[in-house]
Amino acid sequence: MLKKFLARLGKGAATVDLRFENRPYRAGETVQGEVILQGGEAEQNINHVSVRLIMSLAAKEGTVMREVTAISLSGALIIRPKEQRVIPFTYTIPVSLPLSRGTVSYYFDTHLDIEAGVDRTDVDPLIIEAPQEVQAVFQALESIGFREKPRSGKLDKYGQEFSFFPAHAFTGHVNELELRFAYEESGLRIWLEVDCPSTFGEAEAKRELFVEHEVLQNKEKLKGLLYQTITETVQQPHAYTNPFSYTSHHSHQGSLTGMIGGLAVGIVGGMLLGELFEEAMEGAAGALGFDEETFGGDDESGFGDFFGGDDEF
Repeated sequence: MLKKFLARLGKGAATVDLRFENRPYRAGETVQGEVILQGGEAEQNINHVSVRLIMSLAAKEGTVMREVTAISLSGALIIRPKEQRVIPFTYTIPVSLPLSRGTVSYYFDTHLDIEAGVDRTDVDPLIIEAPQEVQAVFQALESIGFREKPRSGKLDKYGQEFSFFPAHAFTGHVNELELRFAYEESGLRIWLEVDCPSTFGEAEAKRELFVEHEVLQNKEKLKGLLYQTITETVQQPHAYTNPFSYTSHHSHQGSLTGMIGGLAVGIVGGMLLGELFEEAMEGAAGALGFDEETFGGDDESGFGDFFGGDDEF
């Protein structure tokens, strides 16, 4: 009787533990593991077992948590003293989730709902990396002399934007390179903005590319395509000034179909608009000791147009 009473208070109660391979996962990949229920000192009634994936958005004034999904693993059950139960766990990461970056992180929150007792939880971080197609573009950019900025990965109403700076080949010709990605059946669509120094200030050139799977899988072809595209843009930046058109990629909900980070629009959306933050956290560049001149003096926000910035791209 005493053991049952103490278990209700949490002492000697049942516990829960989510176990899966501790490594980064690519967007689109399936996480496979198991949830271990371990009985305590007394028999207990369990209402349900569930796992939530939580997205954490860090900002200067605090951190915003939003639930991506909730996975129910079990309904009501009885866990006996010292009994161990194993429940399989699988979750396929949506390709439209933002990738893990400085202001964006994830964790699984496993919840054991104990009837008339103290609930138990287990928290496990999850790192979401770029899928192979996007990673191929990142690697190709690195091979032609670009490095990803510490503040890369900011979110806005369209999705996630990735920022690069030239390390050698395009130094003096490109101030910043910004990219967005959307998946299509036969390849990857890339929206690419090249900020070039100009006699009249900075010229923002905009290009839209569709890269087929065959090119994405060929390192030399992809490298050559990106090098040629950026070179042409640098030579005539004012020839590419039309605003990006995302119209054909909008779903009926207004977000971009297949856009990396597009899922965040529905999860976070207006909840962040001028309500929770006025200024997102200072970019990681400052924390690493880089000045604005090194990485450009634009907004270091991790949330972009969530805070009412310019809507035109």
